[in-house]
Amino acid sequence: MQFLSFLSDPYYYSLCLYILGTVSLPIHIFGAYCILFQTPAVMNRVKWVMFNLHFWSCSLDISLGILGQPFMIPPIFGGIPMGLLHHFGVNTGVMVYLMVIVLELVSFSCASIFENRFFILFAEDSWWRIGRYPWYLANILMSILYFVPTMMGVPDQNLASEWVFKNHPEYRRYDDSTHPIYVIAYDPEAQKYINYRMAINSAILFPELCFFFFLLRWNMNKAGKNMTMSPKTFEAHTAFMKAINMQIAIPFLVISFPQGCMMGLGFLDIRSLEMNSLAYMATSIHGSLATLIMLYWHVPYNQYCSKLFCRKSERSSVSQKPNASNT
Repeated sequence: MQFLSFLSDPYYYSLCLYILGTVSLPIHIFGAYCILFQTPAVMNRVKWVMFNLHFWSCSLDISLGILGQPFMIPPIFGGIPMGLLHHFGVNTGVMVYLMVIVLELVSFSCASIFENRFFILFAEDSWWRIGRYPWYLANILMSILYFVPTMMGVPDQNLASEWVFKNHPEYRRYDDSTHPIYVIAYDPEAQKYINYRMAINSAILFPELCFFFFLLRWNMNKAGKNMTMSPKTFEAHTAFMKAINMQIAIPFLVISFPQGCMMGLGFLDIRSLEMNSLAYMATSIHGSLATLIMLYWHVPYNQYCSKLFCRKSERSSVSQKPNASNT
């Protein structure tokens, strides 16, 4: 990782995130505009659930890339805040808590978009019409409350810093008065319980997403075989779901690869600040990548972008049409 050694410096890491965040921000704004003002009337029932996913994905990008910028120091559950909110004097604990809530809501938004499609197409007249409200409420409450026990167990920062510098003296050089190290947990027992809560949380959210994804897919295949949808309607819904799948899957892979490498290094007891930095940088652009995929794969947005950015090529193709008709 020598060629990426500059990422072990929190200030270069912060600069890279500011650059990525500055590039991503216009993409987020343009994507929001397209959803709000270029979504056709036939897609009104999915408009707000798409905007919900877009909003939380972009909020996570902005939180990691501009506002928070956590520079993590493995194997400690802690790091250094480098973002704008720290410069404005916002409490680090508040920043951490809000970023975790946003991450939780991104995960829930992915599941809710599949649930929404399943409900609209197949369950409007079933018990799920009422049952979905407790499900939404439970997931929102879990997103808000999941990290509360962890924040309640945050140790005294003076004692925590002393422990960190005693056991990991290499991190002392990162600590200064303007960017002090913030420790969420350093005690192995406390870290173990945090890992348990993370595992339980993942064991709830990920199966929910998979359940509605496969339930929707199974019902779509069933509708296609039984001809309960017109071919045109079936084709439109299939194209929409393909676009949604790409919009979620590709950014997920972009996030998962560096995170997986980081976990692998952790199991081998190898600490890599560079890999940590890469993982958070990849996560900080997942929303902008999802937006670009949305603009490309969803036909209405693709057509709008083509008209907006390719007017010259359109005019040239239109001017050639009379010649083509004369041949």
